[in-house]
Amino acid sequence: MWWSEMRSRAVAALAASAMALTGCGFQLRGDPAVGLKTMSISAVGGAGTVTEIRRILATGPTKVVGNPKEAEAQLRILEEKRDKAVHTITASGRVYDFQLRLTVRYEVLVPGHEQPLIEPTEAVSTRLLTYSESAPTAKEAEEQLLYKDMQVDIAGRILRHIAVVRREP
Repeated sequence: MWWSEMRSRAVAALAASAMALTGCGFQLRGDPAVGLKTMSISAVGGAGTVTEIRRILATGPTKVVGNPKEAEAQLRILEEKRDKAVHTITASGRVYDFQLRLTVRYEVLVPGHEQPLIEPTEAVSTRLLTYSESAPTAKEAEEQLLYKDMQVDIAGRILRHIAVVRREP
């Protein structure tokens, strides 16, 4: 009997929380809309962030075109750099964790304008990766997943930056 009463109170509290969140205008961030109908994306060398940006834009109203002259704006990834450095060492002198760092330099150009819409800018993302001598293969796989997560993070930040700049008068 007391269990069903507690469960009904929990359900009521959850429903009240949901109504309060929807009433205040809360919504998940979601993928950013950049405010462009067409965009061209290019990268110097191979850049995994470009793949993530294309994936995000495929779900929205912005169409990615191959020819920069057909686009309202051109996003150029100038550099994507990965770094891995020892972050913490144990008392016995062994590596405890590494700091992974992904740096992406980009700019946004508008055809017909001399000045870029966004000057060359850096976006940086870092993560910590604990190290294990007993599972090096698993840690390598985890490292790749963390870099992929950082690429998704930076891709979203770049698109939000473009959206903010486009909204400014």
